[in-house]
Amino acid sequence: MRCLIVDDEPLAIRVLETHLATLPGVEVVAVCSSAIAAREALRRHPVDVVFLDIQMPHLTGLDLIRVLHRPPPIILTTAHREYALEGYELDVVDYLLKPISLPRLMQALEKARRRAGGTEPLTQGPPAEPARLNVRADRQVVSLPIDAIRYVESVSDYVRIHTTERVVISKQRLRVLAEELAPHGFLRIHRSYLVARQHLTAFTAESVRLGDTTLPIGRTYKAAVLDRLGYEASL
Repeated sequence: MRCLIVDDEPLAIRVLETHLATLPGVEVVAVCSSAIAAREALRRHPVDVVFLDIQMPHLTGLDLIRVLHRPPPIILTTAHREYALEGYELDVVDYLLKPISLPRLMQALEKARRRAGGTEPLTQGPPAEPARLNVRADRQVVSLPIDAIRYVESVSDYVRIHTTERVVISKQRLRVLAEELAPHGFLRIHRSYLVARQHLTAFTAESVRLGDTTLPIGRTYKAAVLDRLGYEASL
């Protein structure tokens, strides 16, 4: 089951990604921080269900549903109960109140699966194969689980791929890896750094932290990165 997450709150995204990662056969194919970006993502990625926040700048989640010609099954996610009726009038699959619990999320996904004509419950079947990144290193192809990659560092004409267990050095272009890893929640924060959002532990307007590692946010990337992370200058 391929999922798209649309939310402008980093914490809400992380909760959903963490819950969905525990479910077999469920894959997050893209994450968007605005309804406008989601509309573009839906043109590129066929999905089975969309987790859609309601209150977002410029275009709300409900507005997005109205402008889509054939919207996929949609599960609304919000902290506000007052939108429930309007959501159901737009034929959404379910309406989840934040903070979202795993049991309630599974119930909503079962509804989406039934609407799409699926028969097997989420709790059955073998676990889905984790997504992997294949890179050339040491005269061989190294296969890395994408969820184990913390960040990628560009150094001269090669990259260092920092995982939770080791560092892999490969003759790759950071730009190419950024394009390949973008659907898996990776952010280009600097001309020399690409980071995995799921491994972020803190951030400021100037840098991000992954555990004990602090990396700078480049001036060229700053506006886009802070928008994706939901940073507010008043914090």
